[in-house]
Amino acid sequence: MLSKEENLLFIRELGRLQADFENCSDDQVRSSIHQDILLLLKALSMTAMK
Repeated sequence: MLSKEENLLFIRELGRLQADFENCSDDQVRSSIHQDILLLLKALSMTAMK
């Protein structure tokens, strides 16, 4: 289980990734950022279940 600080850190990183995704014009980079977002969301959801 993640600590409160770790959880906040990951949520902050999700926000940064979202901003990068919205501001990126390169489709290949956007796809990579999108995959990172999905991976981080999956990791967060898995740790929340425990």
